Amino acid sequence: MKKHFLILICLLIMQNMGLVVAQQDTILVFEGRLDTSPVSTQTIKPCLLRTERLSSDFGGVIEVQFGGGMSEEMQYAIKAAAQLWEEKLYIPKKIILKFEKERMGVEAADFAAQVRYTLLPGGNEAYPQSFFMNFLTDNKRLAEDAIILVNEDVDWDYSFSGEITNKKNLTTAMLRAIAMSLGFGSSVVNNPAKGVVFSTRRYFSPFDNLIVNSNNIRLNTMPNNGRTSQELISYVSGDNVYYKTPNNDSFKLYAPSEFHGYNYLSYFDTKGDLMSYNIRIGDKNQQIDEKTLEVLKEIGWKEPENSLKIMAKDINATGMASAFQGYSFHAETTSGNITDYSWKYELLNNEMVFDSIKVGNSSEFSIDKVDDLTKYYKNINGDIKGKISLNATVNGTKMSKVFYIYLATKPTFISVKVDAITRVPGSSFYSLDLTVIYSGADYLYTEQSEEFGVFMNTHTFEIPYIVHLHYEHIHVDGRVWVDLVLNNEVGKAYYTVEIPSQLNSLDDSTQIKEKVADPNIVQVEVRDIQGRIILQTRNYEDVERLPKGMYIIMITYVNGEKITKKICK
Repeated sequence: MKKHFLILICLLIMQNMGLVVAQQDTILVFEGRLDTSPVSTQTIKPCLLRTERLSSDFGGVIEVQFGGGMSEEMQYAIKAAAQLWEEKLYIPKKIILKFEKERMGVEAADFAAQVRYTLLPGGNEAYPQSFFMNFLTDNKRLAEDAIILVNEDVDWDYSFSGEITNKKNLTTAMLRAIAMSLGFGSSVVNNPAKGVVFSTRRYFSPFDNLIVNSNNIRLNTMPNNGRTSQELISYVSGDNVYYKTPNNDSFKLYAPSEFHGYNYLSYFDTKGDLMSYNIRIGDKNQQIDEKTLEVLKEIGWKEPENSLKIMAKDINATGMASAFQGYSFHAETTSGNITDYSWKYELLNNEMVFDSIKVGNSSEFSIDKVDDLTKYYKNINGDIKGKISLNATVNGTKMSKVFYIYLATKPTFISVKVDAITRVPGSSFYSLDLTVIYSGADYLYTEQSEEFGVFMNTHTFEIPYIVHLHYEHIHVDGRVWVDLVLNNEVGKAYYTVEIPSQLNSLDDSTQIKEKVADPNIVQVEVRDIQGRIILQTRNYEDVERLPKGMYIIMITYVNGEKITKKICK
């Protein structure tokens, strides 16, 4: 159910005439479910590779904050949703979203987006705070733009592959929740005390202002006096309501004859779109479609048009580049002369703020390689985000343009976890499940081999961020190795998982965990990739203190057993 309540704070805004007026905020809560359709056909649109997604036109910041208790997989699925929106939407400043887990119940909504709206004094407009802070004010933000509650009782799917599962995909859900945080969805609510009303008396949202029915009657002409009316009830339950853009595109909205609360006028009455009402368990839609983007652009999430364009040498339209080399830029326009150049190069730091690196005033502008990779934030693509800004005069008119660059670093393994070692009853075999989380590469190459086996199982997974590995028919007698390789345009990363013999193992997963913390370790020997010894210790924790790099580690136990593995920190 969509709800609202008034926040008991007022923001003081200085108006152009020097007057101080009170600006009031309200919160709309948009609840979402991923099980509204009984149809059997599933929508599978997995996350595209970054080479197919990125654009130098987009690269704003959605700062993601997490409450406690979220697993690494859950955080990565949410970060991916925010990253996908960053890559598609014009965000001149920043959006701040907080995500929290909450036990809402198995039959409850899958998520609840508590979206803060700003009520402009002296008018009837209510803007989502995310939009208001990016386009309508220079004031300091005092709170998150939205708090998104994730139902902890849902058995979530965190995958990014095209594999069909019978679970609700978290990235799909969070893409929908973020869209609502940006202004997607009507402010009409089913108030338990008042009935069907607009959430705030006299105020309409930008989404409300573009809703019409088949009789060309606009939603914002309906009574909005804080009380329900038969006129409004008939309008929102007429099953003939559309979101109409100024260029005359019409998108039918879900508005059946019975008001169901959270789903009303907040979804398309279509199939297969990100914001379609009809969605079923197992649907995986990790692609932001043009229809959804068009709605948000009409709300105002779009760059002002001008003829100025920034051109880069050795960087294509994706904006993908390397953090280990420099680049040069110049400007072009469709007609006329460019004068009064003012360039700025910025990099996003670990506090999610752009640091100014270099400025210039000539027609050409160049940047150097990144001096210290540790100073800057790496997104889940493994990139450091930069932006080249230009303010200039074109034929006497002031214009500005931003070119976003995604500076690739070497790929990194975030975590490699043994999920399960499952013995096949009555046999000498077992299966192995692992989860690999990584950044900086679009695919993962794997090699699985056995100590006494003659075959090697190799596979390339063209899946970003998270891969679940499953191996079967592994013999219990010998050791097993799973070698993992990441590769991008600037380097490689390696990781080896070694599973000891499971011949006498009763609790295999416990045995794997004890290999690191075993008090019977005689020696841990660490070598660099050239084979030189750089550390000898009895305490495995000393390995964690080594600087970043690739190492070969040999662990020797009192019984003479030795385990060798490669790690990349």
